[in-house]
Amino acid sequence: MFTTLRNQALKIFLLIVCLGSLALQLSVPINLTAVDIGRHIKNGELILTGHRQVLYKNFYSFTYPDYPFINHHWFFGVMAYVIFHMSGFDGLSVFYILLLVLSFLIAFDSARRYSNFSLGLFFGVLGFLLLISRPEIRPEGVSVFFVALDFWLLQRFLQRSISDSLVLIVIPIVQIFWVNTHIFFFMGPVLVGIFLWQARLAGESQERLGLLQRLGGLSVLVNLINPSGLWGMLTPLNGFKKFGYSLAENQSVFFMIHRFGDNIIYKYYVFAAMVLIVGMVICLRREGAKGLPMVVLGSFITMATFKAVRLIMPFGFLFIPLAAYFYTPYIKKVSVVFMLGIASVAGLILCECLMPAYHHIGLMPNVNASAEFFKQNGLRGPIFSNYDIGGYLIYHLEGQEKVFVDNRQEAFPPDFFQKTYIPMQEDPQVWKTLSEKYGFNIIYFYRQDITPWGQSFLISRVQDSQWAPVFVDDYTIIFARRGSLDQSVIDRFELPKSMFGVVHSSP
Repeated sequence: MFTTLRNQALKIFLLIVCLGSLALQLSVPINLTAVDIGRHIKNGELILTGHRQVLYKNFYSFTYPDYPFINHHWFFGVMAYVIFHMSGFDGLSVFYILLLVLSFLIAFDSARRYSNFSLGLFFGVLGFLLLISRPEIRPEGVSVFFVALDFWLLQRFLQRSISDSLVLIVIPIVQIFWVNTHIFFFMGPVLVGIFLWQARLAGESQERLGLLQRLGGLSVLVNLINPSGLWGMLTPLNGFKKFGYSLAENQSVFFMIHRFGDNIIYKYYVFAAMVLIVGMVICLRREGAKGLPMVVLGSFITMATFKAVRLIMPFGFLFIPLAAYFYTPYIKKVSVVFMLGIASVAGLILCECLMPAYHHIGLMPNVNASAEFFKQNGLRGPIFSNYDIGGYLIYHLEGQEKVFVDNRQEAFPPDFFQKTYIPMQEDPQVWKTLSEKYGFNIIYFYRQDITPWGQSFLISRVQDSQWAPVFVDDYTIIFARRGSLDQSVIDRFELPKSMFGVVHSSP
C-alpha cells in the first residue's frame, strides 16, 4: 500500500510540474504592436456599445471602410473586452494561460484513457514544444480548447464513461460559441464524423449510431447561428482564397525551416510528425480498417500543419491522444517510475530549450510609449501604417484616426496589397504619387517588420528630406511630414539621421 501511495504521489507531483512548466512557458509579455489582441478588445467594446458595422465591414480603415468583411471571431472580441475591462492585460494573460493549460489537461486525460497515466504524460511531454509555439493571445486558443474538449467528450461517449445526453447537449452548445469565435470551428463536425466512422467500424448499435448521426447533423446546422448566417458558416472555404498578402503563419514548414533555420520549433515539428506517421503505419497494420478514422484524422492535421505553420499548436494538442492511441497496444508493460522519470527529465530539457530571458504576464514594458507620444503631442493623420501595427493603432486611436491597413488580409481587396500597399514601399515613384493622393501627415511603422519592402521603405524614409523621424523605440518609429500641421512637433522632437544605420543580415 505504501508503494502504491508513493507512486500516486509521484504521478500527481509530476503532473503538477508539467502543468506549471507549461504555464511558465506561456507567460510571455504581450507585444501589442505586433499582435491582434488590441483590435479584438476594440471589437468587443464597439459590439457591446451597439456598433455592429464591425461585424460586416472593414470599418477601421480609411482606404476601404465599406469593404464587406465577415467577422468570424467577433465573440472572442467580446470575451477579451469583458476580461480586459475587469482585470486589464494581466487578466487576459492569466485567462489565456489557464485556457491552454486546461486544454493540455484534457488532451492528457484523453491520452490516459487510451493508455495509462505514464504513457499519457510521456506523450504529453513529447508534444510540449509544439504547445508553446504560439503563446500570443489569439482566438485559436479557444479553438484548441474546443478541439480537446470535443475529442474528450466523443471518446468518452464511445467508451461509455459519460452520459450520452450530456454529450448531445454540450457539443452543439460548444459549436455555437465556436462558430462565432474562430474559423477552425469546422473541426467540430469533423471530429463528430471521425468518431461516428469509428463507431460504425467498431460495431456499435444502431441506436448509438443514430445518436451520433443526429449529433453530427446538429453540429453542422448550429453553425448557421452567427451574424452572417450561411456566409458565416462557409468562411472556412476562404482558406482556398488568394488574399494578395503572404503571412509567415501560412507558410509551409519547409519554407520556415529554410527562412528561420535557427528556430527549433519547425524542426521539432518534423520529428513529432514522423513519430505520428510511424504510429499511423503501426496502427493500420495492427487494426486494419478499424484504425482508419484516427489515421485519417492524424493524416489530415499532419498534412495541414506541413502546409501552414499556424497549425503547429493545434497539431500538438491532437498529437497527445493520437500518439497514445497509435502506440499503446505495442507497449505491453511499462515501469511507472521509468516512464515518469523520462517524462520529467524530457520536460525539463524541453522547457530549457525555449526558456525566454524572463517570464511576464501583461504588456511588454513601455510598449505603449509611441501611442502616448502621438496623443500627447496632438499628432494627426492621415497615417500610413504597415500591416503588423494595425491592431495597435486601432486599439489606441479608434475614434480619433482610421488606419491605412491592418492585419486582417481578408478585410481588403487582394489587389490592394499587390498594386498599392507593397508597391508603395518598393517604388519611390508609387510612394510619391499615392502619398499625395492620400495626403499622409504621419508614417507610423512597426520597426521589426522583416518584409523586404518594409525594410526598404524605412531606409528610404530616413533618407527622405520630406519626412522627419520624431519618435523611435524598440517597437515603432514615427515620421512626420515637413510642412504639415505637425511641424511644431518636428521642431521639438526631430531625431538626427546619425541615429539610424543599416544592418545587413542573411536570412
